[in-house]
Amino acid sequence: MESIDELIKITDLEKSVAKLCDFIKDEVTSKFQKYGAIVGMSGGIDSAVSASLCTKALGSDNVLGLILPEKESDPASQIHAKKLVDQLQIKSEIIDITSILDTFGVYQYKEQVIKNKFPNFNDECKYRIIVPPKRANIVGIPFLEILDDKNNSHKLKISSSEFLTLTAATSIKHRMRMTMLYYYGEKNNLCVIGTTNKSEYLQGYFVKYGDGGSDIEPLVNLYKLQIYQLGAFLKIPEEILNKNASPDVWSFVTTDEEFFYSVPYDIVDLMLYARENNLSVAKIRQLSNLSLDEVENLLKTHDQKRAKSQHMREMPHKWIPDFA
Repeated sequence: MESIDELIKITDLEKSVAKLCDFIKDEVTSKFQKYGAIVGMSGGIDSAVSASLCTKALGSDNVLGLILPEKESDPASQIHAKKLVDQLQIKSEIIDITSILDTFGVYQYKEQVIKNKFPNFNDECKYRIIVPPKRANIVGIPFLEILDDKNNSHKLKISSSEFLTLTAATSIKHRMRMTMLYYYGEKNNLCVIGTTNKSEYLQGYFVKYGDGGSDIEPLVNLYKLQIYQLGAFLKIPEEILNKNASPDVWSFVTTDEEFFYSVPYDIVDLMLYARENNLSVAKIRQLSNLSLDEVENLLKTHDQKRAKSQHMREMPHKWIPDFA
């Protein structure tokens, strides 16, 4: 029986990598007329693949990896990013952006909400937002989870306003990283390379003018499963290939599945692929072993996310005067 991986896989990796490198080289050197490329190195698979492709396309001397940790980042992220930088032998800068985010009030905005819900919150506590899956008879309402200083977990209800405050403050992290990428990019005449994949792009799982702000997006037409396939082909370190994908913006480590998708990436990709290729519900069920209700609910959820995020994939809307 055919698997999801087999359905979505890239059939000729060597040819695809060559075409991606040609695209990057042409965009950077001919269209943007830059010396090279700059990539924000998160320690995750997407930025690892982007940096590796840029290195193959442009040479290690013409790629800068910018590592931008802050106090709520997972320490492993910086370790993994540095390991890839060393493997690729590209130039790098490590800039802790905690003080910049503090100036913007990012931590203050979030802690006001958190301490209102959990007065005993202190510097030893960790927190995250979890978005549970929507099921046939269950509404997936986001909640705040606190891991206290005694390692006890507390799951707390939050209002839509509190959820929006927490996520809006968190989005500043992405926008500050974009700002730093453009500062170092313009300073060194480098093209800013995006790292958003197709699965994220179609669902709106990126921050407008944050990680969605770039000069070129080499991965935007590749599903997440294909990114992992490319990562293995490009010999990305095992630590990066095997780790759970994460937004890495909450002090309590959270996966993409827990925060946004509610299902594993292979199911996300299958639903998106099914919509683009008109797969039948029966075929989806055969590939996924999901029930009819689960398939229909997931398709509906993905359709809603795609529709609600459409503005994020467009240029700013402009008024067109109708007078002579």
